[in-house]
Amino acid sequence: MGLRGERRRPARSSPLYSWVASLLRDEIEAGRLDPHRSVPSERELSERYKVSRMTARHALETLAREGYVYRSPRRGTFVAEPRLRFSVGSFTRVMSDAASSPGTEVLAATTLEPDSVMAAQLGVPAGGRVHLLRRLRSADGEPVSIENIYVSAPRFPDLLEHDLTGSLWELFGTRYDVHPSKADARVVAVTLDRLDAEVLGVSPGSVAMVLSRTVFDTRGEVVELARDVYRGDRTEFSVTAPVDAEPV
Repeated sequence: MGLRGERRRPARSSPLYSWVASLLRDEIEAGRLDPHRSVPSERELSERYKVSRMTARHALETLAREGYVYRSPRRGTFVAEPRLRFSVGSFTRVMSDAASSPGTEVLAATTLEPDSVMAAQLGVPAGGRVHLLRRLRSADGEPVSIENIYVSAPRFPDLLEHDLTGSLWELFGTRYDVHPSKADARVVAVTLDRLDAEVLGVSPGSVAMVLSRTVFDTRGEVVELARDVYRGDRTEFSVTAPVDAEPV
């Protein structure tokens, strides 16, 4: 149903602004409103759906918080670029599948002493150390995520001497014959602190998703521990999992 088609009535418990936002969201997700195309103004939405200007404003503010639109002072409101869809895997491969150009900036690369829990997970012996690699990943020049990756220094002794702006997993395979094959991960929603927000080019307090992952190789050994921070307005995660056939 297009914006000019017959209007659905909102559910009795649904605020009017949420109803208006859902109509615009449907249009954007269906591809009927192209990126950077202007969306109807508050006045136009008010007249079209017989709602107040305040209701129309709340609808647009909702879509802006969700990352579907962006607002430009004195120019209006426009459709945002679609979110990049991620799963737990190689950033470089995801960018290739999305026909986007990946970019990497190394923010920090250092070797440090792990705590006992991290040492045990990575198989680091007593007195051993780990490499920390902190990288900013981008898509077509736009910051998307911050990676914080920990690996065993004894297992990858000269890792920090290599070019760390490409695929780390490819480097693991070609240099060390270590091949990541599985990951345990969880995703939680957070708000960004000032430092991470500045790196990602967004406002402090913006919504982000944190992906914590433990990556295993083909022998079942832990390759890396990572905490990746993704911009909430530019990314989403897809999950494929078996369905539990038991009745609920």
